[in-house]
Order: sequence, then structure tokens, then C-alpha cells
Amino acid sequence: MLLALRIANFSVVEELEVTFGPGLTVLTGETGAGKSILVDALGLLLGGRADADVIRTGEDEATVEALLEGSSVLLERLGQRGLPRLGVEVSLRRIIQRGGRGKAYVNGALVTVGVLAELMRGVMDIAGQHEHVGLFDADRHRVLVDEFGQLAPLMEPFITAFEDLAALDAKAEALGGDERLAQERIEFLRFQGDELEKWSPQPGEDVKLEHERRRLMGAHKLQEVTRVAEGFLCTQDGSAVELVGRALGLCLDGLKIDAALSPVVSSLQNALADLEDAGRTLSRYSEGMESDPARLAEVDERLDALRTLCRKHRTDLPGLLTRQAEIASERTGLENRQVSLDLLLSERLAAQAKAQTQAAALTQGRKAAALKLATAVRTGLARLAMPRASFEVRVEPCNALKATGADAVEFLFSANPGEALKPLRKVASGGEASRLLLALKGALVAVDGCDTYVLDEVDAGVSGGVADVVGQMVRDVSRNRQVLCITHLPQVAAYADAHLRVEKRQSSGRTASRVTLLKPDDRTEELARMLSGVKVSPEAVGAAQALLRSANRVSSSAPAPRQRRSA
Repeated sequence: MLLALRIANFSVVEELEVTFGPGLTVLTGETGAGKSILVDALGLLLGGRADADVIRTGEDEATVEALLEGSSVLLERLGQRGLPRLGVEVSLRRIIQRGGRGKAYVNGALVTVGVLAELMRGVMDIAGQHEHVGLFDADRHRVLVDEFGQLAPLMEPFITAFEDLAALDAKAEALGGDERLAQERIEFLRFQGDELEKWSPQPGEDVKLEHERRRLMGAHKLQEVTRVAEGFLCTQDGSAVELVGRALGLCLDGLKIDAALSPVVSSLQNALADLEDAGRTLSRYSEGMESDPARLAEVDERLDALRTLCRKHRTDLPGLLTRQAEIASERTGLENRQVSLDLLLSERLAAQAKAQTQAAALTQGRKAAALKLATAVRTGLARLAMPRASFEVRVEPCNALKATGADAVEFLFSANPGEALKPLRKVASGGEASRLLLALKGALVAVDGCDTYVLDEVDAGVSGGVADVVGQMVRDVSRNRQVLCITHLPQVAAYADAHLRVEKRQSSGRTASRVTLLKPDDRTEELARMLSGVKVSPEAVGAAQALLRSANRVSSSAPAPRQRRSA
């Protein structure tokens, strides 16, 4: 619900702030006073295209701001888009600049105009601006018909049957789809499997090969360092073995004199044995170490092949082994797929028959609901002085079953006899759009999720008793929704819960519009002005008072709108 609207430097409005409540709010005033400026400003907050011409002369930018009471749908959309939530209220702001690069904000966060439009779609309907009327969006028509006809008991079993059918199709697709695609997949898997089989990777093989590669590349150096190390240990003059042996001989002589040298003798004997063993090991290693370019080339080739396979399958060596098993399993399944497909085919035929039966029942329910809805809308149009207008809810078969059924649903309208029925988005006249919207709202008030309706020129071309009917219909809709209605008819304005007067004033050589919330006495005067013109006569005042009394009597018998909130 719209709580407040603020406009600055927009058209002839220098600065204006208006608060709104639930129920019906009417805006009246002389032609050209600026009533439609409010509608245009709201259109920008719904993502409408901005034009620098709306900026007040002499200013660089215009600003439109609104505060809304967030519905569950609107608050959920904020969360889906990662936008901040500030309690249950949502603030919108749109700035239009002469340079053509405006800005849009939601709860203080900068957003694109496209995001603003998506966020506000279906939250507020503005008659006369088709892109901002949720009911004129053909994608919503099927949902509205289903909700209007209370078709959930028919929709639920169809959805279950369709999901069962889709699950069987998914299983068939997993088996390779049609025969050509299956054979292509088998050939691809065979190629991958043969390539893996050719190289037959082994667990941990890459680590072992890398170690062998380093050893082969350093064969000459390893042979040299081990030979030199062997010399230091045992073969050259003054080697470690020779020196330790001399030390051991001297200690053995000393041991004959003092037994305390026994531990030292034991340690030297062990050291000498270890050194001799290490020397023999180095000798064998050096003699066995040979450069092998052929083996090095084999190791390099295998490592490169394993790395290429890992890159191709986007995994490491353990994952490559797992992938090899998966390829073999999938290939076996595809090669034996015909048996599985035959079983699935019989199941699918039964599931398809069930889904088509449920879809047929849903189609019949939609056609019945469509006739009922079309009758209700035509009745409303007749009450709104459009008795010869045509409205139809067309339910046509789709090419194939979809998750929503077997039907395409669209609302069609023709304002005059002999004219072809057209989609609602092609309704040209603002007055026709407003009255059609009102008739639709009256019929769909229980199922339409829109919070706020803005009606402009809903009373175009009507007068007398029809005008009173328009007022009653607008009032009836406003019992469940917030309605903002621009009107020139006192019979409509008399039903308002709140009455705003828009007027132009001259100040310092500039023209500016302002909006005033009328008190009861002021309302009587405004209705009298609407009845009689510039000069208000006593008879017009009496007629205005009678209109208000009549409207109050009718309104008192209807449920009251929600309590007005301050913004």
C-alpha cells in the first residue's frame, strides 16, 4: 500500500508531499491542474521510462520518492535480490537528470531501473499506462483464471502426473535420448575408455615416475658424488676407515692397561663397521648408476600422457581412476539401454495417458472459469456504460504438455462492436483502460494480489446514474484494496474515504501545483464546484450535500477499509 509520495521539481510541481491511506482516495481539480502529474510520477517509481522534459524549468534534476507498506511479495523480492529490508516499509526514489543519466534507489540501495520494474511488477497497477498494469500481462492470465475458478483441486493431481512423466523422460534422457545421440555418446565413451586403457594409470604412479625422472636426469652427478664419498670413507689415503682403524688400535693397546677404555673401544668398533658398510653400499650404488636416455624419454612421455589425461578430464590421478570406472559403467549401461528403454516406454505411455487425462480435466475447469469470468467482466463493463464492449478469456491448446497444463490463456477485449478482439496491452484509450481495469478488478478482487490501483479517467464519457454506478464500483473495489482515483465526477468523488484537491497557484511569476487534503466542509464545497462550475450556487451546495449523504448511506452498509496509517 502506498503511504506517501514526495515530488520535487517535477513538471510544474516545485515540491509536493502527499500521504495516502487505505480505501478510496480521490483526486479532483480543474483540467490542467496537475492531477496526472501524480500518476506520471508513480509510473517512474514502477520503472517507467524517464524523459528530461519532466524536469521543472530552471532545475537540473527532478526527484520522485514514495514510501510503501511492504506486502509479503514485495518483501520477498527484496530478499531475493539482496536489497536491504527496513522493517515492513519500503522506500523508493527516482532521480531524473537533464544529462539523461538518472538514478533509482530502493531502501537507499542503488538499483537499475530494470530491477525497480521487476520489484514493483504487480504491486501497483496504473490504468492508462499498460506496462504498469499487472492484469494486462498475458503471462498472469492463466494464474488468475486458475485462482478465480479455484482450480487447485484439479491442478494438484495434474502436477503430480506431469512430474511423474517428466521423471520418466529424464530417465530416458539419462540413457542417451534417441538412438543417434546414444550411439554418438557410446563412441565418445569408447574413445575415452580406450585412451585410458592404453595408458592404464596406476595408483601413485605419478609420484614414482617423478622420482625416477629426477634420478635419471641426475645420474652423472649421483655417480660422481657417490664415488668421491666412497673415497673419503674407505679407498683413498687418510680415509675415514683408515683413521678410525688407527684410533681403534691405539685404544686396544690402552685397554690392556685400563679397562675403563672398554666403552670407547666398543664405540669405535661399531663406527668402523658402519663406515665399511656405508662404503660398500656407495660402491654398489656408484657401479649400478648409469645414464639411460631411453628410459628417461619413456618416463617423460608417460608423465606427459598422464598429465594430459588429467587436464582433459579435469581431475587428478585418483580422480582419473574413478573416471575410468565411470566411463566403463556408463558405456555398459548405454550398450544395454534398449532393454531399459523398452521398460521405460511402457511406463511412459501409462504416465502420459494419466497426465493427459488430468490436463483435459484442468482444461474443462479453465474453460468453465473463463466463461464465468468473462460474464462477470462484461457485466461490469455494462454497468460502466460500455454495454457493447466485448471481453473474452481465450483458452487454447498448447503444442505440448507443460508444467502448467495443456492450455494457453489470454484475456481479449474490444471496446466497440465490429472491432476485432485484441490483447489487453493493445487497449488504446486511457478511459477504456481504466474502466476495463475496474471491471476486471471487480471480478478478480478476491484473487488479484495487487496492493494499489491507480485509476485515471475511469469516468470518461459517463454521467448521471452511470456515474453513480462507477462510484459504487470503485468504492466496492477499495474495500479490499487501496484505490487512487482521478475523477471529474462528483458522483464518484462522493464515495471517497479521503479527498485530495489539486490546484495551480501563481507565485513570483511561476506556476506551481499543490495538493490539499479536504475536510468535510471543504469536500462539500469541492463537490458543489464540480457540479456547478466556477460560481458555486446554493443549489449546487445542496446537491453536493445530498450526494455525500447518499454515498455515506451506501458506504455504511459495506465493510470498512483497513485503518489509515500515518507515514
